[in-house]
Amino acid sequence: MAQRQPPLGRQAIGPLTLLGRQAIGPLTEADRRLVRTASMFGSLPDNEANLLMEVARTVTLAKGQTLFVEGDPGEAFFIVLEGWAVLSRDASSGVRTLIKLVGPGESFAESMLAPDARYPVSGEAATPLRVARFSTKRFRTLVTQWPGLGLSIVAATFRQMHRLVDQIEHLKSWSVERRVADMLLQIHHAMGAPGEGFTLPVEQTLIAARLAITPSTFSRSLRKLAPLGVRARRGRITLEDPAGLAAYAAAGET
Repeated sequence: MAQRQPPLGRQAIGPLTLLGRQAIGPLTEADRRLVRTASMFGSLPDNEANLLMEVARTVTLAKGQTLFVEGDPGEAFFIVLEGWAVLSRDASSGVRTLIKLVGPGESFAESMLAPDARYPVSGEAATPLRVARFSTKRFRTLVTQWPGLGLSIVAATFRQMHRLVDQIEHLKSWSVERRVADMLLQIHHAMGAPGEGFTLPVEQTLIAARLAITPSTFSRSLRKLAPLGVRARRGRITLEDPAGLAAYAAAGET
């Protein structure tokens, strides 16, 4: 039986290749502080969180490299430390669907903690990327020793489900401009709220796909948000009034 190949144009990185080609190391103190902000770790006591972080390793990838491929065994879950990751699925027709854009402090693939789980999507570095990698096998061993970890995972999964429900609501009921405003605020926050502006972490086509709109509609929406202080030039965005934009996104009113 022929082995399944990774999607065309991507470089699949398995555990052995990661060790051979990628920078692997322990978490720094700054990494630990960021990991503690992730939903899975936020409610854990310090001793349990520290125990988990001892088994984590950082992995560094170049833009375009693949962290895992849809259908691969779920050997790890991740928290983004620097950069952006994109989760996507490829249809048999070759059409790529963006499922989620993941930024600093956000976790993904937590459902891989279930035994024999397989990744339902592919994970790729949308930009130069550094993540904290948690082996699911070692994590499950710790859960048997610390039952509170299991409860934390259930709580985190519940929060993720609520976020997905909110996402579906946004796509169905929010105006295009409101969706774009909310996405810009998410990126702005993930990048540390820079006053001098920020460069979009991925191509506009990917952001547009995430919002279920076309790239041209995304560009028009940026122009329509100009009265709210949104300035866009050659992929660089400046939010002159983040608070006002947040109020608009929350209320849907100009």
